[in-house]
Amino acid sequence: MIETLRSNIGTIVEQWALATSRAMYMRGSEFEIPEQERVDSMRKYLQALLARAQDAGDKLALESLKTAIRSEHSRSMSLSSLVKRQSLLRDVMYDVLIKEMPVMPKTAVKLAVDAIIDRSIEGTVAMLEEYAELQSSLSRWMLSSTLGEVSVDQSLARFCRSLMDYYDAEFVALLKHDSESKKLTVQSCSSKGIALAKDASVQMKAFPLAAQAIAEKKPVSAEEDTSKTKKSKVVGRISFAYSLAVPLLKDDKVESILFIGDDFRPEPYTPDEIGLAEDLSKQLSRMLDNAELFERLSIRSKAQRVLIDTAAQLQQEIESDEIYRIVAMRLAELIPSDEFAFYVYDWERRVGNPVFATGPYASETMADRDFPADMGIAGYVARTRKAEIILDTEADPRGETIPGTPRMRTRMLAVPLVGKKDVIGVIELVRFPPETFGQEDLEIATLFANHASVALENAKLLSEVISVRDQLELSIDLLTHDIANYTTPMIAYFTEFRKRKDLDPAVAAAVDRTRPQIEGIMRLVDMVRTTTKLMGAAPGTFKPMDLRKAIDDAVNEVRGQLTTKEIDFEMFFPGNPMTVLADDLLKELFTNLFCSAAMSDRLEETKFVVTAETKKDKKVEYWWVKVAQPGRAIPDNMKDEVLKLRRATKSELGGGFRIGLAAARGIVSRYAGGMWISDLQPGEFTKGCIFNICLPKVR
Repeated sequence: MIETLRSNIGTIVEQWALATSRAMYMRGSEFEIPEQERVDSMRKYLQALLARAQDAGDKLALESLKTAIRSEHSRSMSLSSLVKRQSLLRDVMYDVLIKEMPVMPKTAVKLAVDAIIDRSIEGTVAMLEEYAELQSSLSRWMLSSTLGEVSVDQSLARFCRSLMDYYDAEFVALLKHDSESKKLTVQSCSSKGIALAKDASVQMKAFPLAAQAIAEKKPVSAEEDTSKTKKSKVVGRISFAYSLAVPLLKDDKVESILFIGDDFRPEPYTPDEIGLAEDLSKQLSRMLDNAELFERLSIRSKAQRVLIDTAAQLQQEIESDEIYRIVAMRLAELIPSDEFAFYVYDWERRVGNPVFATGPYASETMADRDFPADMGIAGYVARTRKAEIILDTEADPRGETIPGTPRMRTRMLAVPLVGKKDVIGVIELVRFPPETFGQEDLEIATLFANHASVALENAKLLSEVISVRDQLELSIDLLTHDIANYTTPMIAYFTEFRKRKDLDPAVAAAVDRTRPQIEGIMRLVDMVRTTTKLMGAAPGTFKPMDLRKAIDDAVNEVRGQLTTKEIDFEMFFPGNPMTVLADDLLKELFTNLFCSAAMSDRLEETKFVVTAETKKDKKVEYWWVKVAQPGRAIPDNMKDEVLKLRRATKSELGGGFRIGLAAARGIVSRYAGGMWISDLQPGEFTKGCIFNICLPKVR
């Protein structure tokens, strides 16, 4: 029966084509192929089918049948259409056999034809499932990549395995094309024998088929006689009996090559199989583009988070060295590089210096100091204030070799740190080929450079402020020390003069008038010293301190210092301990308050009434100390002003003694408390005032 079918293959193909054209439920796209081409395809399919039916173990026949089925797939991926076509072939074959072999029982003929067609349908369905798996691997890849479940490498490996199964090939590889280095880098590979390792490189000149596909920007197949030479599957010597190279294009530029190789095919790759591979390569290219876009979005999202974290870190840093380290470490999270260098420039001296470096030649980079500011690519970027990507530092005429480092081709990303006036420095990131930098890397590095510029300028400004503050503190310390050196012996002299019984009354009166002025000067010196302490570094750790003892010590100190003025203290405290979180300035708070209020009082006698009680405000408990001064009139519009140091403020508490009140308020703020002035009798400011102090209570 098989021989009868072979002898009538022309009639069978003709009737099969006619029946197919008249069949219902067939897609119109299946008839876009020219009639003769469609008939030739049917003939090849039928020949392979009959060869497989005659010898089920014939591998060559099986390969021919699979090739024919793939050709059918290129025309239609509809299972119903493929089964319908097989059913039509069954009817035609049955009619031919009945006509040519009338003596053969119809039942036997039907069983034989059914066996042939059923095996064909099974093979068709199996390969259709393989093709569906091939396509689903792409769709699953996109879904999984968005969820972060599967990496691009895993998805490409699955795709290559599925493609190798579908084409029943020995070798499938996806190779990245680098037009600069003329190399192909393995992105993924699947093989029944020796596979290429990921990231292995193949020179274009050692892969002429791929070079031809890249040059022509279209699929290229080749047939090679390997019977005379031993086949090798190593980098640079890829060789198969039948090969197919399909370029993956993006913006008319070849990005990658999809390569399929096999030694056991019965014939070269057919145009239909090449067309299928081209369609798959287009789908793969779209998936790669989508994956790249998603990765860029992920990187941009991560960059935003890292930038926010970096900005927060940089705001807390005042040391330039730490800023350099933070920028380098956080930038490496987003833009990995083989080498990193951070240069800063001194434009007054016209020199540049490295401040941070990583990589195999970091020590050599850090040793290259005081180089001319306009030297090298970094100098050029500093002058132009524009970031650049350099694809070959060795070929770039602006490049300068760092002493002690080898000359080598590298990719560089150079970004300037632009300040308000001048370029502060330049960041250089280096990668070894074939790795390179993209526009996304440049944008992210520029954002980091902007943050680093602001942080470095702030650090510089803060350093200048600290320097001025230190100079001011030193000047004040020297000045107050010298004043104390003069006033202390003067007080001693006046004390000795006043002890003389034969002292002239006029001289005694002059001494009595002058001594309070000198004592006032000494108190002012103490107030200035307290203010200087508040201007210094931030407070350390506070500890529980006895508030009552601090007030008692301040009262005793004021009585001992202001000997020329009558000061009366009345104090009323609760019986329980009065504890607050403070430091050694707690006593100074009350000393400055008492001295300022007493010495600015024109009355000969000053009276203070000191009381304390607890107060709760917004779930926080305070010790509320009230220092009442009867007779001291402070108008409502001046109650807040007298506690501040303002040049425009003028009041009866003006002059130097307002420094003490400002110092007292500064100490209260240091302890997270509050200080304000109120009337002794509400609404009657002439009757006297109350200095109110609230300090957080220790539970």
